[in-house]
Amino acid sequence: MRGLRGLDGTLRLEMLTDRPEERFAIGSILTIEGDGRTLKVDDFQPAAPGSFARFREVQSRDAATPLVGRFLTVALAVAPKASDPISWDEVIGITVRDAAGDPIGEIVDCYRAGGAEVYLLRTPDGGELDLPAVASVITTFDPRAGVIVADLSVMELEPRRARIKDPNRKQRPRRGGVRGVPAAASGEEGERA
Repeated sequence: MRGLRGLDGTLRLEMLTDRPEERFAIGSILTIEGDGRTLKVDDFQPAAPGSFARFREVQSRDAATPLVGRFLTVALAVAPKASDPISWDEVIGITVRDAAGDPIGEIVDCYRAGGAEVYLLRTPDGGELDLPAVASVITTFDPRAGVIVADLSVMELEPRRARIKDPNRKQRPRRGGVRGVPAAASGEEGERA
């Protein structure tokens, strides 16, 4: 849910489904990801970009405001078949491993970049790695079996290390001045707040 429209609790939605008319049919039940509460669709209006929806449980702007930034999910009617496309929900939580079986990191989020999907991994040391979901990097992809194997050497990918703040490290003062000219020569005095 990306935003609000009006005072009646209408929410602006970003569509992450390929079947919005089916998922948001009047009377459909959706679940708020992370807390398990359900919402019943009262009205749905396709638009570009995104769409607008009203839910029976959300009758005012004040009631809708805490929902902005949350995701809605729908229960699958049947278990996915092996031939069905893999959804992001099936990938999140899987530990990606290298060819030797050592963990690279756990998938904590997915996003699109250009025409490809990218998996955000939390590495064992607390760092992050943006792993492109392309065949040259992902050598084994079977998330329904909990198996994703990647070869980081193909793209020379390096995880970003976890940022650990050193309480004893002193901050260096910012230099004043204008593009390489010392503060005294530029007429500026001292540091900026």
